[in-house]
Amino acid sequence: MFESYFQVVKIFCDVETFFITFVNITEKSFKMKYLLGLTLLLTANVLIAQQLPTAGFVVSDNALCVGECIDITNTSSDNGLSWSWTFTGASPSSYSGQNPGPVCFPTAGSITISLTVTNTFGSNSTSQTITVSDLPVVGATISDTTNGNYVVITDTTINMFQEAYLWAQGTPAGGVMTWYPSGVIGDAEVVANGDSLTVTPFYDTYYVVSYTNAGGCTATDTLLVQVNFNEVVSVPNSFSPNGDGSNDLLRVLTNVDGDNNFTNGFIEGGAIAEMDFRIYNHYGQLIFRTSDTREGWDGNFKGKPENPATFVYTLDYRLINGRSSSINGNVTLFR
Repeated sequence: MFESYFQVVKIFCDVETFFITFVNITEKSFKMKYLLGLTLLLTANVLIAQQLPTAGFVVSDNALCVGECIDITNTSSDNGLSWSWTFTGASPSSYSGQNPGPVCFPTAGSITISLTVTNTFGSNSTSQTITVSDLPVVGATISDTTNGNYVVITDTTINMFQEAYLWAQGTPAGGVMTWYPSGVIGDAEVVANGDSLTVTPFYDTYYVVSYTNAGGCTATDTLLVQVNFNEVVSVPNSFSPNGDGSNDLLRVLTNVDGDNNFTNGFIEGGAIAEMDFRIYNHYGQLIFRTSDTREGWDGNFKGKPENPATFVYTLDYRLINGRSSSINGNVTLFR
C-alpha cells in the first residue's frame, strides 16, 4: 500500500536494526508520512544483510634476492576492524595492523605472505608467494700464464705498457660475468665465466667484476691493478709549419696513447687529463691557446702566418694519475 505514496531512497542496516527512509512525493503521501514518522523502524526477527570484509594487498616486487626488502600496500575493503599479517621466513615474521611497512627476506626460498581481515561479521583471508633467490659468489684475482695455463700471482703492480690478466670465477654456473674498468658501466665487457680479461692500464685502476645468476641476483668483487706510472710530457723546441706533413704543428707530447689502443696508431695526449697550453710572441702577446691535447699550433695568428722567430710557451697540466705540474720554455718557428 505504501508503494504508491513513498519512494525508498536509503537503506541502512547494522546488527540490531533495519532502517528504510522515505521521501514524500505528494501532499497525500506527506500526510501519511507525518503520521508514520520520518522513518519506518523495523526491529526484532529481521533478516539482516551481513557484509564480510574483503582481504587484499599488492607487493612492490615478487622476485627478490636474499637481503632485499619489499613494500606492501593494503588494498582490503574499508570495513575491516583488524588486520593480521604473517611473513613466513621474513623479518618481521608477523604484524598486527593495517600497513606492515617494509618486509625483508634474509633467506632464500618461496615465502608466503598471508593477510586476515576481521570485522563484526567475520573474517576473510588472502595470500601471495614471494620467490627469494640466493646471491651468487664471485672472486677476482690477477693472473699470469705459465705453460699456457692461468695461474694466480700475488703481485698486483705492473709497469706502464705491461699487460695484466684479470680472472674471475662465479658460482653457481650459468650466470653472466661482466667487468667494469674503473667501475664505469659504459665500459662494460662481458666475458665467459672463468675466462680472463686482458688489460693495459697506464695508471692505478680499479676493476669491478659482477656475476649475475639465473635468478637475477648479482654479486661483485673489486680488483686494484697498480701501475708504475712514468709520464713523459714535453714540448718540442722547434717546428716547421710548411705543409710538408712533417712537424707542421706544435703540440704537447706525451708517452701515453690517447685512447689506450695502440692498434689504431699513437694518439697524443693520453697522459694528460687537463691542460692549459699557451704561446706568446716576443711582445708578450698571446697568439695561441688550447686545452685540447690533440690540438696544436699551426704557426698562424689571426689567419696569417707568423714570420720565423722564437716564441715562449707555458704549459699547466694535470696527469691521469692526479698529479699536476707546469713547464715553460722557448720554441723556434722555421719556414
